[in-house]
Amino acid sequence: MYNVYVHKERLSMTVQSTTMSDARAHFAEALDTANSGEVVLIRRSGKPDAAIVDAEILEDFLAASNSRLIKKVQAARKEKETISFDDTFSDVL
Repeated sequence: MYNVYVHKERLSMTVQSTTMSDARAHFAEALDTANSGEVVLIRRSGKPDAAIVDAEILEDFLAASNSRLIKKVQAARKEKETISFDDTFSDVL
């Protein structure tokens, strides 16, 4: 397990490491862990290969380099409005 500290928001994020076999066998648990705000780092052959993250963390990551998207995501969250992933990030991806 790793701890990642994001200074800007004084946010602490835990990164849990697991093997590909364990992630496959306990996929629902890995999703629950990611939905709780932790990152699940999946290792294949002992090396980091992929990660499972909460959708909001992914949104923040994708929006980080685009101020228009940051404002769009913040406004949607404030209004508790649901905007599809495709609508939000169509001009980035």
